Amino acid sequence: MTAGRRVLWLALGGTLQARGHDATDRDRYWRTGETVAARDLLADLPERLGPVDVEEVSAGASHDLTPAAVLDLAARLRRTDPATVSGVVVSLGSNALEEVAFLLWLVGPAPVPVVLTAAMRPPTALGTDATANLVAALTLAATPEGVGAGCVVVSDDAVLHPVGLAKTHTHDLDAFRAGGHRLGTVHPGERPRLDVPGCPSPLAGLPLPDRLAPVALVASHLGADGGAVRAAVASGARGVVVSGLGAGFVPAAEREALDAAHAAGVVVCVARRTARGRTADAALTAPHLGAGLLTAVQARLLLAVALATEPAPGAPGLQDLVDACRP
Repeated sequence: MTAGRRVLWLALGGTLQARGHDATDRDRYWRTGETVAARDLLADLPERLGPVDVEEVSAGASHDLTPAAVLDLAARLRRTDPATVSGVVVSLGSNALEEVAFLLWLVGPAPVPVVLTAAMRPPTALGTDATANLVAALTLAATPEGVGAGCVVVSDDAVLHPVGLAKTHTHDLDAFRAGGHRLGTVHPGERPRLDVPGCPSPLAGLPLPDRLAPVALVASHLGADGGAVRAAVASGARGVVVSGLGAGFVPAAEREALDAAHAAGVVVCVARRTARGRTADAALTAPHLGAGLLTAVQARLLLAVALATEPAPGAPGLQDLVDACRP
């Protein structure tokens, strides 16, 4: 770390700061309503991590975060002074980690690396990953060479790119490592190893939108008749992302509703329902967009940002934007 620069830790709560009933409590801790102060967690960490400024951010449960709150956080990160801050760590609940990380990456970059992390077990539980993930995130944020992608996720010793990241298990420690594109490794107490820098966002440097455009997310299923799609259009959605079966296939009746939405000027994007992989090629989803490597929730965020910043984008331009989102 350059002399005089510090890591800034923005602590938004979540499991990483939760206080359980006792040391055996790995899954009931949220019922206590109690937290461990961020400064108390820092007090138990090795001094060799270097100077850390911590700020408790009142955010509530991560699944209650609003897009406006995340955009405010993005604006805060853009104002970071690289003369005094080497990197920023953002910790939050794992439920929203994949969406928050992708949105911050999408509307970045900040002038310093941003490292997001969470925990699957509270710091008061046996076998917790909270301390290890926090130490790893702080270590990476203090690394002089920084992070090429601008915004990454650290979990279970892995440095992960936000694109395609998904929480693949409700409580396993490798819930994110098992479903993300690894850029490198960071073990607590060791120097991080970044094998690939990661691609920056195709929207990097553009003005932040005031709000996100309304984009609906529809889950396809056997027998889907398109009613959910028609309801989304009727409610004023400017875009619809459908999570299709397998690599993105939808029943015929739902396809008709999607075609009608497209004809009415609504942007339609087809995404996969599988945990990993990529959506069927855009040539097969045409005239609708194909989500490529993005998960359905990430495709929804991309359209919500793109439609908020561009009044009437054409489908070809949007497909290029989707394809440019890669690890």
